[in-house]
Amino acid sequence: MKNIMSKMLIAGVVMAGFACDNENGGETPDTTGDRLYTIAFADGSGNPSATYVQSHTALTAETQISFKGFGFELPSTRTARVFTSSDGKTMYSLDYGGGSIYKFENHGGQDYVQVDKTNIEFAMGTAYPRWTRLNDDHAMLHSIATEQVFDEETGDYVYTKAIARLLLVDLEDLGMSTNVEFEIPRSAMDEETGDFVFRIDAPVVAGDKIYYGMGKRGVNPADLEERASAAYNNVETLVLDFPSLENPGVLSTDMAGGATNGYRTTVAYQDELGDVYQIITVPDNTKDTYILKITNGAYDESFTFNLSEKLGVNTISNGWFYVGDGIGYVPFANSDEGSTREAVWSVARVDLYKGSAVQLNTPDNLWLQQYQNSVAIDDKFYMALAPIGEEGFVYEFDINSESADALSPAASIESAADSYYIGIY
Repeated sequence: MKNIMSKMLIAGVVMAGFACDNENGGETPDTTGDRLYTIAFADGSGNPSATYVQSHTALTAETQISFKGFGFELPSTRTARVFTSSDGKTMYSLDYGGGSIYKFENHGGQDYVQVDKTNIEFAMGTAYPRWTRLNDDHAMLHSIATEQVFDEETGDYVYTKAIARLLLVDLEDLGMSTNVEFEIPRSAMDEETGDFVFRIDAPVVAGDKIYYGMGKRGVNPADLEERASAAYNNVETLVLDFPSLENPGVLSTDMAGGATNGYRTTVAYQDELGDVYQIITVPDNTKDTYILKITNGAYDESFTFNLSEKLGVNTISNGWFYVGDGIGYVPFANSDEGSTREAVWSVARVDLYKGSAVQLNTPDNLWLQQYQNSVAIDDKFYMALAPIGEEGFVYEFDINSESADALSPAASIESAADSYYIGIY
């Protein structure tokens, strides 16, 4: 903690706007009947895939969705990072690799009109930050830069420091209100293993704190290459005061092992009681998938939820979707059948309050590695699921049912080889 460096580059943010909105990163249900649903589609499974969107006012069986010759292409150097306002009428996108964020008005169909654009590369120090929607008013941009530290006398490698940069974005005008840079405190576990934080992502606000997930790597002592696998002997989360983004610290628990930053799917949510539930992800099948609980700024050692154990299969997950009252949906890969890069994905319904989980009877041959978002509206949860290279559906899940068959096909979706749906917004 003595090595913490926290420097306020731009000060001044108002608490208003955070108290009443849904701060868990999920969608706020809309009851006006005119919600717009944006469907996002990526053409190409590699990093530089093109990203297209289109919108609909309903996801019923009468709706047919195809991106053949239709859809609005987002400005994106690599797969775009997308989210929308709660009513779906405004869309935001990060050009990951291009260093800009965009704001669009959604006029229906493929009619998206750009109303604002901001270059954030200078403020973030990289064209490759990530970002997360906090609510309808604000989002967070975040990145990590690493620096190797050597002993001044011997020249020997000592450790790798992780410098975090965080930027609070006002979604009204894409303005940048609070920007901080600091060294992430090294935990006792990192000092023991030599691991370091190489990525932070998926923040969630609860009360006057913001919690950031962290991904780690190790250092190869032979050539100091920073690509070795991390030990992940425990679970750790970065925590700061919010909205000042001051006083960084690290929460830790040894109840599980793995990363807390996810990939492109949200990993942490605040429930209706003010607790934070966080899914733990692992890069391989060496550890089980857990959901843990943070209460009053610390891990709740009395709560643990082992998804692999409850489903009876070895699971790997990149994130999940919380829909309320302790219930959520978890896309997961069955690591007994293959890796996350293969079409071995399914979806599980979890009830954290009851401590139960059921694997749903979704189609086979699914690949959900890069699936970003889904929505819950009026006791129904929706996901766009298409087997690789085949047609599929937007599936409607009955949130109140514990049956493995509590899903039904709604809107039809067309797919193609090496293309995939990355979310509903």
